[in-house]
Amino acid sequence: MFLKEAVIKTKKEMQRYLENELKRESEAAEQRMAHKLQRILMECALEKMQAVAAARKQERQAASQEMAKQQKKYTEQLLEAGHLANEMYQKNLDQLKDEKCYEMSVALDITQKENQAENEKQLKESEITHQAKYGEVMTCLIEKESQVQSLTQQLESMTAWKDNLEGEIEETRQSFQNYIDITFPTLAPGQADFILPFRKRLD
Repeated sequence: MFLKEAVIKTKKEMQRYLENELKRESEAAEQRMAHKLQRILMECALEKMQAVAAARKQERQAASQEMAKQQKKYTEQLLEAGHLANEMYQKNLDQLKDEKCYEMSVALDITQKENQAENEKQLKESEITHQAKYGEVMTCLIEKESQVQSLTQQLESMTAWKDNLEGEIEETRQSFQNYIDITFPTLAPGQADFILPFRKRLD
């Protein structure tokens, strides 16, 4: 009886020991599995990060290459646009120069015509003024000539009148001298001069 109980007890202890060992082994296996799973997850995460980094690096390289390609394309387009803009600018500048030269030529032609018309107008006005002044001078000259002619005629008349008057005076003096000579024959020459006034000739 005692042996049987001992066997049963031993079996129970062995079973409990085995259960404990199995439990520990199971827990250890679970821990190892958890560690392994965690390591695998970490490795997967690391590989994923590396893959993502590689993919990003590749994407950056591809993007950089694409950007360089686009930059080159844009640079070429900008250069071409710059050449076209320069050609258009030069063309517009030449056209503007031609237009300005034409406008200046037209303006100069108009100015020359206006100046010519103004000069002709001033010349015509000067000729009219000159003719008017010439007419005034000629009128004044004719008036002066008429006055001179009138004065000349008056002078000639006065000269003729003076000559006639002197002739008459001389005849009167001679007649009076003859009268004195006849009336006073005894007077010496010159004694009767006091009777006649002194004769001053007007030359």
